[in-house]
Amino acid sequence: MCEANVYINREGREEILMEKVDRIIPGEDNNIFLESIFGERKIVQARIREMELVHHRVVLEEVKQEIITPDKEIWLEPETDHGHFHEGEEVRLKVFQGYNMRAEGKPACPELKAFAVVDGEARQIDIAEKEDCGEINLGSEVDGLVQVYVRESGKIDNYAKVVVEVGHHHHRGLQAIGLPLEIIPCDYSHARMGESYEVQVLKEGKPLPGVLVRATFAGTHNRDYPHKLNTNDEGKVKIFLTARGNYLFSVNDGEIRSTFTLMKSF
Repeated sequence: MCEANVYINREGREEILMEKVDRIIPGEDNNIFLESIFGERKIVQARIREMELVHHRVVLEEVKQEIITPDKEIWLEPETDHGHFHEGEEVRLKVFQGYNMRAEGKPACPELKAFAVVDGEARQIDIAEKEDCGEINLGSEVDGLVQVYVRESGKIDNYAKVVVEVGHHHHRGLQAIGLPLEIIPCDYSHARMGESYEVQVLKEGKPLPGVLVRATFAGTHNRDYPHKLNTNDEGKVKIFLTARGNYLFSVNDGEIRSTFTLMKSF
């Protein structure tokens, strides 16, 4: 028997958080990943307070999150939960505005410009206004890997990018598309929960070391991004995927903000 029950102390009161936990991974920014023998997974903002392994007991202490007033960013989400689109399927993407994958208001679609990049060739595409978001329709004839990005110019230049896979087994290397600040997958492949995923940050086409990369996932309960990492000398960060659904990476440098949506099978 190597599992333990995990309790959390909230304002002096102790309560059960998860039973039969056999995996605990402390992360950055007071995040702790928990996994039970039943396959249940959670990320909590806490620190380890006490461990009584003989009694199969671990106590965490809750860490209060600061109230934040973030700048808004834009990001793209696919209208599919498969991690890819099927051949002949209409490829639709949504454009959201907000923070930490929480939409707030509708993006100003007339001020946005969208582009699809295939084999290094970019073409501008339309953005339709919907009730709570913008929508991009690439049609049903695209195939392979398509990089789609949206640009919003202003006091802060916002960029949002996603790699769309249409069909199967298009696991070839991806090239940067030349955004002033860009997040790219280091090795394109299907992303799965319980695995690590690595991205690289480029500024003007060159690796950007020492910059903060924030990462979040659909359905997070955190007010702020639950993962915060700094790029290494090659401009890379690696994150352990602990949640279902799509992930979002975000980076700021000066007056440029850029996001990258990792399409992931639910």
